[in-house]
Amino acid sequence: MKLIFLVFFFYMSISKSTRASNETCTEANSRCDYKSNVRMLADTLASKFNDIVIKELGSEYTSHLEIRTAHKISRYHTTDISTLSNIVDKLDYKLSSAINILKEMNNVLDKNDTPSFTHPCPFNSIRKSVFIKRNGFHELPSITMKTNMLGRFKDLKVKRQYYLSHLDYATDKDCVTMPHSNLRYLYHKIVHPKPKLFVFIIDNNMKFELLQHAIGIVKEITYSLQHTDLIALKITNMTNFMKFEDTCSSDGMSNLGNATDNNKMLFREYLNTLEVATTNVPPSTINKEIKSLLTEKKLPLQKLFILLTDSKIMNNDAWLKLFPVAEKNELTKYSIGLIQENSERNSSLKILHFEKLHNHSNHSMVKLHINSGDVVGQVASAFISLLPNDYKEELKAEGPLWEATERDFMISLVYPKASGILGLDLHWSDLAEDIIYFKGSNEHKRAFVIDFSGTVIMHTYFPRPESTTDKIKFTNLETIEAHSFMDVVKKELLSRVTGNYTVEIKNSSRSITYSWKWVQDLYIVCIVHEVHSNSTLLNKSNIFFTKTSKEILFHRLDLFPPKTGKICRHFKQIATIDQGTVYLSPSSFESPFTYLYDMGDGQEAVSYMQNYLAYLRSVAHGLLSNPGLKNEIQQDVGFLNSILSFYKRQHLHGPYSKYIVRRYAVTETGYGVLVMFPGTVLEYDYEPVRRPWYIFALNNPGTIILTPPNLDVGGAGYIVTISYAVKSPIYPTMVVSMDVTMGFLYKLLIDSFSQCAMSNVKCFIMNNRGYLISHPGLMDPNSSGPIEQQHITHKESMIAIDMLNHKGFVKKRLCSNFYDKTIQRFYEFNNSLTNVLSNMVSADHCVHYYVASIPRTNAFIGVVNASCSIGAFCPCSMVDRLCLNCNRMEQTECECPCECSSELYDCPNTNATKLNENIPLCGMMPENNHHKSHFFHNFAENLKSCFDFQCETYLSHSSCLGVLGCEWCQIDADGHSPLATPFCTSQSTCFNGVLGAVTPYGEGTFGHISRDAFASYSAIGPIVGCIVTVSLIIAVAIYCYRQNTTTDSCHNLYVDGPETWHDPDVQMSHMPTDDLLDPSGQDKLLEIEAPISPYRVITGYRRPHTAGGSDQGYSTMTPHEDSEATGFSVNDPTVLSDDTKSDASFPAPAKIKPRVKVADLTMTILPCGKNSVLAPVTVHRHMEAS
Repeated sequence: MKLIFLVFFFYMSISKSTRASNETCTEANSRCDYKSNVRMLADTLASKFNDIVIKELGSEYTSHLEIRTAHKISRYHTTDISTLSNIVDKLDYKLSSAINILKEMNNVLDKNDTPSFTHPCPFNSIRKSVFIKRNGFHELPSITMKTNMLGRFKDLKVKRQYYLSHLDYATDKDCVTMPHSNLRYLYHKIVHPKPKLFVFIIDNNMKFELLQHAIGIVKEITYSLQHTDLIALKITNMTNFMKFEDTCSSDGMSNLGNATDNNKMLFREYLNTLEVATTNVPPSTINKEIKSLLTEKKLPLQKLFILLTDSKIMNNDAWLKLFPVAEKNELTKYSIGLIQENSERNSSLKILHFEKLHNHSNHSMVKLHINSGDVVGQVASAFISLLPNDYKEELKAEGPLWEATERDFMISLVYPKASGILGLDLHWSDLAEDIIYFKGSNEHKRAFVIDFSGTVIMHTYFPRPESTTDKIKFTNLETIEAHSFMDVVKKELLSRVTGNYTVEIKNSSRSITYSWKWVQDLYIVCIVHEVHSNSTLLNKSNIFFTKTSKEILFHRLDLFPPKTGKICRHFKQIATIDQGTVYLSPSSFESPFTYLYDMGDGQEAVSYMQNYLAYLRSVAHGLLSNPGLKNEIQQDVGFLNSILSFYKRQHLHGPYSKYIVRRYAVTETGYGVLVMFPGTVLEYDYEPVRRPWYIFALNNPGTIILTPPNLDVGGAGYIVTISYAVKSPIYPTMVVSMDVTMGFLYKLLIDSFSQCAMSNVKCFIMNNRGYLISHPGLMDPNSSGPIEQQHITHKESMIAIDMLNHKGFVKKRLCSNFYDKTIQRFYEFNNSLTNVLSNMVSADHCVHYYVASIPRTNAFIGVVNASCSIGAFCPCSMVDRLCLNCNRMEQTECECPCECSSELYDCPNTNATKLNENIPLCGMMPENNHHKSHFFHNFAENLKSCFDFQCETYLSHSSCLGVLGCEWCQIDADGHSPLATPFCTSQSTCFNGVLGAVTPYGEGTFGHISRDAFASYSAIGPIVGCIVTVSLIIAVAIYCYRQNTTTDSCHNLYVDGPETWHDPDVQMSHMPTDDLLDPSGQDKLLEIEAPISPYRVITGYRRPHTAGGSDQGYSTMTPHEDSEATGFSVNDPTVLSDDTKSDASFPAPAKIKPRVKVADLTMTILPCGKNSVLAPVTVHRHMEAS
């Protein structure tokens, strides 16, 4: 009995203690157990989100529709063979048309003395315009063309035509304003296709101006080389060659490097550091070093040695013994470039070519004046042309090659002749548009194009060329389709004109079918279809569409305003609240490229839009001809247009109307029809079906998707997107979505659980990838960190470390992002979690956390109860996304989401396919906004605001929190001092709670606030601000003086290197540039990538900065180009980062096509000196008590 009594007493004590603990959870008790509270909070949030999706987004809208008010449409899914035939026929027609043009050009070009020419010229536009309207064929030199080619040219969207003659080394002397680097690269790729070795020897013991000419020539030669060519650089006053990273060598370094984009960039940077020397290494020593170089590895048969020096060599025969000349060899050439300057400071270059030591006569191949930058390319080409030509006179397709000025890839269709190369440049986005916009029935169907070398040159998972920020790294088929049977499939693809091949995957319930067809013996188009036995794909053939009498309003309100309503300004966008608008994306058209091309054609775009609108409004189906839309578009528009009345009613009168920025819906057909309220003008190349909110919702039907905060392009500040896929057995599947303010999510937390507002408690919401959706640190005015793409490992490192120890809750995952050759590392949290997670180790700890899954969503709720500050961090790279250790990945080791290069394995005798075989593909990359459309038009500036937010009427923090356009102003203008009396005011007046703060949209004024509200704020701020400003001016003056009196050997340690550094609007201060600028712009065509991470990993991998373009939902830290206010300069409010826009929101239209990317070039300046050590690292210490 005593034993029973003791057990009963112990049980009652535990129960009492638990009840007491739960009861005191409403108080500020750091030892409180919040498990039951957090479970209730998760259920409460799930109920609220479900209520929002139903009542605000209309997820059950179709259930109220009646079948008798709808009409039935039969839609049949085409077979893979039928789809493949349509794609191939379309591509074949375009290529055939281009080939016919080449044949006609060849027929009229019968002279061997025709110089090189390019058309059009000058090359002065970066927009995709129909240039044939401005230029006639009669302007071409030496030839005349048939007039009937004009129409065919326009239909093909030809970029340019050209003839590259051997006589002038592929240089159009009549078109000096046009950079010829890409054409010169193409010319030598065709004329000299075999691997080559180039050994550059630069004599830097000469005048500075002459040395700069030598550097410019070497740069241009290097740019014209292929990635199979090898390069080596010897400076005559140094005892070693320039070092290249070599992942395959024992020490990771080599004197020889392949002419890859990365090595070319390193080569260019190294050349920029060369200075004039007073002495030289003896020529005999250089001779020995070159001989040693030639024994390092197996070298190409063709070799070219180039010595660039001044005229002193002619007076010293010792320099002629510099080359390791052996017996006569036609494949090895030796040359000297003599750079001379006359009394009038005009420079000239003479190329001496010899095969024997004693042959040092004054006979020269070329002598040119090189003061003009456009001649440097011709000189470079003359050097390469010393090597023997080796090509066949047959049609070839080269590329794709990135054209920086067009933001597109170019395919060169060329016909080599004995006298030169005839060619046409075609937009790859035009030829491959059906692959880019390929619509499979599910995520397991994809399409790609390969050439006959087995390289994949377009894939459905590649980003659209006009939206990418990086050059796509084309790779071989085995890297993408990493299966053990790919050798057999590839052999079939390359040997049979058409066919299909099905493989049953062992120990799996799926099979993969490859269907392919050849196109003009140039390309192979293939469709891959993965079939899963447990697939739940809903194959609907009969779909009901509702009929609506509501007039369709096109999104271009500036061109087609509503007849009965008025237009207004919704934040920074042209809008209307009288009616919602309809938007057609590029994927809505039979030819997306033609649509984009036409929309960039100025006034003619208006007539195209009038035709589209007339067709959509037509109630007599079949009477009006289709202006180029896909057949399903008209029905999708009619169905979605019917939901706009519901959106309008809820937006104007619903309980959450003051927190919702906009609502929108897209049909699942994948053809990009979108409706929105308030009706808003959008950028014409916006593609909703490639946005994260759409992709994640469609891939997770029945789950409410919360997308992490992004800076809204429309001007609403940081927003969160809530989306949901609505599926019906009889109605079209659609994704409904809404943008809400970031503050609204935190308001939901506080209203649902008041303890979230306590000083020692922090509440947060994160998604199933660990990215924060709501967190007090994201809205803290005292925090200067980024807001977008913040991960749990950044803000709550200790919790992340502890959660990794919970088995079955979180896993580290890998996927292959083959288009940029990276392996992505990311976290995946278990949404099926039923219990509440807490500290893994139960101990007397001052920080307790509780995490629970929010049912029917992709999110988790977390509560942190902290009474002290704990130091913990997860290692992250500061300058890129590179993992700090790519050689290992432990499940229990905390690290930020990151990436490693898959090029680690591209060494000889390494089976890359085997190493990557078990790594799945990352899939289609969600798009971010990359256009400067957040600069709203003068037309919108003068419009009256659609809503009067009346921020001053909200007198408390809780009532102001999350309200559209409002901020609770807490911090004075100095950015540190708290206001004596905080108040609610407009966002432009007090962005992120700091009075007068510069917003990411370029505003920094006090806006429109009432005198009463403004009178309550402290007057100390302006005085302190003036003192700080004067102090800064003095500090800057002292700094500039010290910089001018100290060495510049270690300046510019860190600088952003956006890909479009050659754009004219990029600020070039603090950026390393050539001392000798090329007026033709040839020096600006080499793509620059970002600096290597200071955490040196011998991989040869250099990752360019991306502005969120490779996010995939797993991006780690926001780089300098990302859309953050923190990287914004108060002194230059017009320079905005390229991504200051939302993944979920919508860009306004640009008036013209040019996309000039302006980057925020911020950098850290550290003091110079031999004892300076630079070691960037992030230590996240956010576990302190709030």
